Order: sequence, then structure tokens, then C-alpha cells
Amino acid sequence: MATDWWLFENANFPSFRHYKWEIEETSFGYGQDWRWVEQVTALPIGKLIRRPTGGGIVKHGEDWTYCLTLPSWHKSFDISPLDLYRNIHECIGRALRIQEIETRLQPCPAIKGRVIPGDCFEEPVGWDLMDCQTNRKVAGAAMKRARKGVLVQGTIVIQRNWNLDPINFYKSLTCFCAEILEEREETTMWPKSFADQQKSIRNQFSKLSWKKERKRS
Repeated sequence: MATDWWLFENANFPSFRHYKWEIEETSFGYGQDWRWVEQVTALPIGKLIRRPTGGGIVKHGEDWTYCLTLPSWHKSFDISPLDLYRNIHECIGRALRIQEIETRLQPCPAIKGRVIPGDCFEEPVGWDLMDCQTNRKVAGAAMKRARKGVLVQGTIVIQRNWNLDPINFYKSLTCFCAEILEEREETTMWPKSFADQQKSIRNQFSKLSWKKERKRS
């Protein structure tokens, strides 16, 4: 997830990437109290990942994780966070429907109270994506909005009853995301500058000063 931050800081155009996990991990939101997260997950802080985006606790392992970055100069920067959240999940739903997997959007309440993020996939919020068959949340995301742009970190929990073709799903999803951003798809290789900075940024996000105090050094 540190790589997501590098993309955010260096984004000259909208970018999308996805990844899987080699081992099970647990991440938590930028604004969450790490002591509380330790208690809830029964994991020490050294085994946890603090995201640079908000949201709640997410257990990774079998999920399909993605990152979307939007630079501030791009017209998509003017899309409201709630509308962007809905648009992304509509794209995911369309890509799943092509593979005969039916989902629905969780209704967004007219009046939204202040909620303290907990376990992300046990507490659906407005415009989350739900599996029509099991009524379980299958896709959620967290965002960071700053002067330089928007960072979206999202995850899709692949269900055992799905017969998902991951390659075609990815092609469909990137196509639909390009549509809402009014861009064309283009595969880009990682620049040399990323290889030079990769170790440094990973170290920053793995330190306890980040996980506990949100300080990068």
C-alpha cells in the first residue's frame, strides 16, 4: 500500500493498479486509534498496516485490492467524494454483471450521522457494493483528498460462489473506469524513479512512527 502513496504523490495523470496478497494482512484507516485496533484484531501494531486513506479495519488475503489516483488538474477532481465512491462501485458492479454475478448498491441514507469506523466489511455504508445472493458487502473503499489530488484505496472480497475470470474482470473494470473519467486506457510501465524510491517509501510506512503517530520519516 506504500506503492499506492507513491503513485498519489507522483501522479501526472489518472492511474489505476490492482494487486493480490501473498499472505494474510490487516489494514486500518488513517484516523483510527491504533490501540483500539490492536484490541479488536488481537494483533500487535507491528503486524498491522495503517493506510494513508480513511475507513475502517480490512482483512486482506483473498481479496482483490486496487488503487485509483486522480491528479488535481484533472476534471475528475471536481467529482464529489460520495459521487466518486458510487461511480467506482457502479463500475465494479457492471464488470461483475458481465460475468453473471449480481450485486447492488447499499442505499445511502438521506441524513448521515457521524460514524466511528470499525470493521469495514461488517459495517456497510452508503454506496457500498453488496452481493445480491448473500446480502454481504463485497466491495468498499477509502479516500484521501488533498491539494495534489485524490487517492482511492479499495478492495473487493472474492466470494466462493463466484465463478470469476480475473483477467476479463480487470479488463472490464478498467474500461468502465476510463469511461467515467473520460479517458482512454493505456498500459504504462513503472518509471525508473519508482525503483529508486521503492525501498525508502516502504520503510517509511512500515515504521512504528507511522503506524502509531502517522509520522513518516
